[in-house]
Amino acid sequence: MTRIKYILLSAALLWGAAAHAQDSLAVRRMTLADCLRQGVEANYNVKLARTARQIAENNVTNAQFLPEVSLGARQSQDRVGTADHLPQSVDRSRYVTNLVAADATLSWRLFDGMGMFATHQTQKELLSQGELNLRNSMERLVADISQQYYFLITQLDRLKANRRYLEISNIRYNQALEKYAIGSISGLEMKQAKIDLNADSSTYVQQQLLTDNAFVTLNSLMNIDLDAQIALCDTIVPNEALSLADLERLAEENNSQILAARSGGRLSELDLRVARSGRYPTLDFNSGYRLNRSSNSSAPPSYTNLNGFSWGFTASMKIFGGMETGRKIRNARLGVERSELLYDQTRQQVMADIRTQFNTYRKNMAMISFVSESADVAMLNLEAAVEMYRLGSMSGVEFREIQRSYMQAEERKLDAILQTKATEIDLLYLSGEIFNGL
Repeated sequence: MTRIKYILLSAALLWGAAAHAQDSLAVRRMTLADCLRQGVEANYNVKLARTARQIAENNVTNAQFLPEVSLGARQSQDRVGTADHLPQSVDRSRYVTNLVAADATLSWRLFDGMGMFATHQTQKELLSQGELNLRNSMERLVADISQQYYFLITQLDRLKANRRYLEISNIRYNQALEKYAIGSISGLEMKQAKIDLNADSSTYVQQQLLTDNAFVTLNSLMNIDLDAQIALCDTIVPNEALSLADLERLAEENNSQILAARSGGRLSELDLRVARSGRYPTLDFNSGYRLNRSSNSSAPPSYTNLNGFSWGFTASMKIFGGMETGRKIRNARLGVERSELLYDQTRQQVMADIRTQFNTYRKNMAMISFVSESADVAMLNLEAAVEMYRLGSMSGVEFREIQRSYMQAEERKLDAILQTKATEIDLLYLSGEIFNGL
């Protein structure tokens, strides 16, 4: 009964994985390009960045160069009681005054120390920053989806390796039961085979959990149904042609963080120009048209009409403003210095990240060949060990050690390939070539 129970358990695990894979293949097959396209269209972070960029675009206006025109109208009525004291009599009457007025005015600032031009340039620079933020969000999303995509491929490969591992443990346990039944091995060795089978079954279930969770994370990045099952259509092939010199050169030109830091420096310089404009005079042009009609109920009634056009220029210059202009200029200069420091810091950090990731990439590329060779040799050893154990020329302890060596070699190979691809993606992101390199 024990033997039947473990055979059924292993069969159930293997059948469940196969059914899961078949369902995934039947539902949706996706390449990396499909995942990236879906993510760029639907990811929330990208949508938020697009909205922020649209707001920045709407804020680029010519309002500071244009005049302001306003219309106004007023109507009022005054009722005033009066008393005239005459020598022989008292005459009391009430006077009513009606006023109707309308006006149109135009105000136009012609010069403000060039501050209006600096303000307009600031609006354009903020739009440029919005575009850079949108680009950075998209690049980061492409990198995250790509890394998660290849991580999931690795988890699926590891699941296959664990499945083979479990199949071999099941074969070993069945052979141990047969040998124990005929008395060629002790019960201790048969029980150890059972313990190893239990451990491998547990490892397989844990790997299934990691794989399922990896699917959920990828679905979340693409903003699709978290329960959707997809089948991946790629293998991991690292790019062997990356060059440190090319990556550093491209980063200087295209890295969105470096470009954003440069843009921040330009904004600080524009803030300084706006602050300095407070030391210059201002010139305004004003004009208007006024219509005014009033009447009163005096005896005899009187009427007054007043209308006409007016215009003029106003020049003013602030002589003393509590030293606020000087304070703003000093702070703006500090802002320029701070932006220069932030740019240098950002550039240095990006270059340091490129060097670090490239060192990892180069070491992993060197590892792939010999860990892959070790995995192939370990597989051949395991196949030979299965036959030797069946013939009784190898103990269970020796068999388990060879089996464990195979699994370790397989995991080292998968990890080396995944880490190489992950660092490659990071390098493409840091160099600003993530859209062209995948």
